[in-house]
Amino acid sequence: MQNIGTRSPVPEKPFPRLIHFRDPNRRGLLLGHTHDHQSLAQWCHSVLPCHARPLTLVTRALVDNALQHTRSGLPGGTVRVVLDRTRPLLPHLYVTDEGPLPGPNISYPRRDDQAPCSGLALVERLSVYWDFSWSWDGHRIRALTLQVVFDLTEPAEPDQRAHEKGPEKRHTALPGPRTLNPRIP
Repeated sequence: MQNIGTRSPVPEKPFPRLIHFRDPNRRGLLLGHTHDHQSLAQWCHSVLPCHARPLTLVTRALVDNALQHTRSGLPGGTVRVVLDRTRPLLPHLYVTDEGPLPGPNISYPRRDDQAPCSGLALVERLSVYWDFSWSWDGHRIRALTLQVVFDLTEPAEPDQRAHEKGPEKRHTALPGPRTLNPRIP
């Protein structure tokens, strides 16, 4: 008989990890405390192929902000990314971090009008709505979740549609040698 007390611990799976839900309209990804843009882009393309570009840009900006400004960026930290397609034309993206860094000030997501290229300015341009909420344990903020709503009633970007159909054949005339014509000034 095996002694349960002497069993070696099960090693943790490396990041990123897929999050499985019973609802087929929800897909998730758990990221570690380091930047993994390639895995994030692949996941975005797999969950929303026709609108992967805006989803990737927004998700990357929010994950980067979480890793820079919250406890998620500390060793052992995680960022949870969930896409809910319950409303097919208005998918909701949820990015959850581990709350603000320790310190006397509580930081929260806010768009800086002086920084038009910030992550939240990008979120505002590419979504129809965004907000945030946090969970509180009575002593500190435990987790902060940003919710972003996309509008899929707009068609995919033209370059994405062309790529999905295959390369488009374009015939352009190459300019020939210029000849002097005495009739043209």
